[in-house]
Amino acid sequence: MTVFVNNIEVTLFTGARVIDAIRAYYSNIHHNLPDVIPVALDDFGNIVEMDGKISHLQRLYTIDHEVLLETDQYENF
Repeated sequence: MTVFVNNIEVTLFTGARVIDAIRAYYSNIHHNLPDVIPVALDDFGNIVEMDGKISHLQRLYTIDHEVLLETDQYENF
């Protein structure tokens, strides 16, 4: 299954969860997974849980916890 994290295409197994997509994203950009996992947002700016199901061609976006705490308007990311 193909999903996009921060507009980077990642290929995952069927039944993958949000955390699997985040791990694959960091692997694709050749970075280590941060100690504090970033918050994941869907296309509508809703926070999605790390154990949430994802579907083919879904788009996710990550945001650091610090940014989320500094603004009340995270829905626009």
